[in-house]
Amino acid sequence: MTTPTSPAPAQGGSWTQTGPLTFNHVLTTDSVYEKISEVPALTIPYAGVWEIAYNAHTNFALIASGGLLLIHTALYNNAGIMPGSEAVTGIQSAAGFGFQATAGQTFLYAFAAPDKVMLYGYRNGATATAGAAISSGDDGRTGIMAHWVSPGF
Repeated sequence: MTTPTSPAPAQGGSWTQTGPLTFNHVLTTDSVYEKISEVPALTIPYAGVWEIAYNAHTNFALIASGGLLLIHTALYNNAGIMPGSEAVTGIQSAAGFGFQATAGQTFLYAFAAPDKVMLYGYRNGATATAGAAISSGDDGRTGIMAHWVSPGF
């Protein structure tokens, strides 16, 4: 466990989260994570174990012939992917209609202060003419939240 640079609260937990956001981020990379720049980095104020949760509102637009299109999301801590944060949503049409969805993840993670948590995503499947985006608005929100649980495992 690392020593916090800011003291933990005396009475228990603390929350931090991104606010209600409104944006549409078109995913331009195929099978390579890109930062969802419209979601601000969430700064962990002090070291310890935090419950992290995120959700990503995904949008799909398949070409007329259909196909499979997936949107992958994950959280990064500073410059590296956070294992266990990966999620996927997807759609398949044409011969085998179907739908796959994972709106996000909730898990525990030990942080140092002031770590930065960021949302990343990529698309794969279908052709480049299909549309894939992560958005946030009145019809579905994208965001990250963290709740301090304890000073360490």
